[in-house]
Amino acid sequence: MNERELWVEKRTETGKGPARRLRREGKIPAIIYGPGREPQPVVVDPKQVRKILRSPTGKNTLLTLKSDDSELKGRKVLIKDQQIDPITDELIHIDLMEVKEDRPVRVRVPISFKGKPKGVERGGILEEHIRELEIMCLPSQIPEILEVDISELDLGDSLHIRDLKLEGIRVLTEGHLALVTIVAPEVAEAGEEAEEEALEEEAKPESGETSS
Repeated sequence: MNERELWVEKRTETGKGPARRLRREGKIPAIIYGPGREPQPVVVDPKQVRKILRSPTGKNTLLTLKSDDSELKGRKVLIKDQQIDPITDELIHIDLMEVKEDRPVRVRVPISFKGKPKGVERGGILEEHIRELEIMCLPSQIPEILEVDISELDLGDSLHIRDLKLEGIRVLTEGHLALVTIVAPEVAEAGEEAEEEALEEEAKPESGETSS
C-alpha cells in the first residue's frame, strides 16, 4: 500500500466568499469526515492533491495528515471525493474520509489481466466485462491494482468474481458476474452479425413514413 503525507491547516471561515479567497491564494477548502467526529473544515494545497490523485493508487492512497494543529496531525485519511471546475478544470474542493488502521474500508480497485489465455492462442476472442471491483479491506492492505491470471482460460471459459482468491480482501461486487470470457470465433462473428442486423432494422423507416 502506497502511503503519503498531506499538509492541512484548520479552516475557521466557511462559505463561498472565504473559499474564493483561498483559491486566489493558491489553496482550496476541504472537509474531513470521521466516525464519532464533527466534520472538520481544513485547507489543502491543490497541487499536492493533484499529484496524489495522478499517482498509481489515486484516491486509494492512504494519507497521513501533517499540520501545526495537534488535533489534525497524524490522522489517517483517504480522498473520498473531489470537485472540479467544469470551465477551468481546476480542483476546487475535496472531501477527506478519516480511517482507522484496524477497521476495514470500502474502495474500488482496478483489475489487470495477465497472461495469454489458451483459448486466445486457439483463435478465440477475449471479452472483458469488468475492469474494477469494489472491495473491503484494512487501509494498509488496499492494493494498487488487482492482478488476475487468465492464462488457463480456454475457448468458452469464463472467469467469475467468485473464482478469485484474494487474501485479506473481501470482494463486495456480486460474485456471479463474469470478469472475462473467451469466445469462440464463430460465436463472436454471429454476435456481430446480429448486432449489425439490429442496427439496420432500427435505421429502417417505420411503416407509413416517407423520405423527403
